[in-house]
Amino acid sequence: MKNTYKPGPLTPVLPWLLVLALMLGARAARAQSDFMNLENNFGVRLEDAYATGYRNREAQTYVRYERDAKGMNTMLLVPAIEIGPFRNTQFSVAVPIRTGTGDRTGSGNIELSGLYNFNTEGLYLPAVSLAAQADIPTGLESSGLDYTLRFAATKTISRMRPTRLHANVRYTRNAQPTTRREGSELIVERAERWVGIVGISTRLTPQTLLAVDFIREQFRLVGEMGNSVELGFRRQMNPRLVMSLGGAAGLGEQSPSVRANIGLQQAF
Repeated sequence: MKNTYKPGPLTPVLPWLLVLALMLGARAARAQSDFMNLENNFGVRLEDAYATGYRNREAQTYVRYERDAKGMNTMLLVPAIEIGPFRNTQFSVAVPIRTGTGDRTGSGNIELSGLYNFNTEGLYLPAVSLAAQADIPTGLESSGLDYTLRFAATKTISRMRPTRLHANVRYTRNAQPTTRREGSELIVERAERWVGIVGISTRLTPQTLLAVDFIREQFRLVGEMGNSVELGFRRQMNPRLVMSLGGAAGLGEQSPSVRANIGLQQAF
């Protein structure tokens, strides 16, 4: 299906203007990236329940390679800007770009997201957060305004060597699922899909974090779902720069056979 969204000439620029306005409106603070703060696709897809630092500003990018169950290869490049203009709150804008022989649907979409952390964890209760993301259909074969809701919970289980448990639940609503035929096969997109992730993170050294997780997810097409396990590292290169590396292996016939990523987060 061709892209039915007709953006105006300024549509791709507006999210970046909004971020710029928020950045200029906030007083400058000492910029610092935090390697302990788990973020989606920076090492692993697991997220913690905490927002970026108050008044922090980061330029981010990650590259992810994936080989799916059908043997197709996809490269994903995602540049983004993330800011924390208010306490316990973060906003970001990203534009994913997909290349390769795999599914490239949505390449070039503009993703706007916001996250709010409701509390700091207590003796028994975990920290929890809720995030929302809107995908503006400016990209390949996109139509309708899709949205995703993300819930995250984080609980510390050891303070001697900081170790935390995390649980994520994500729900995505496809505003205009499509149906098409490829040869004798009928391809149907899901109207709704879910992802569940559980994992653990621990500090290996004063500047290095290890994270491991298990993912159960529904994929974009009806009838396709899978499981995977991930291992990732985050390294504080200097007070403003965090580098991450990660890899995943699929479990089951429909799961991606391999996935790997590298990411950089630069505070400014």
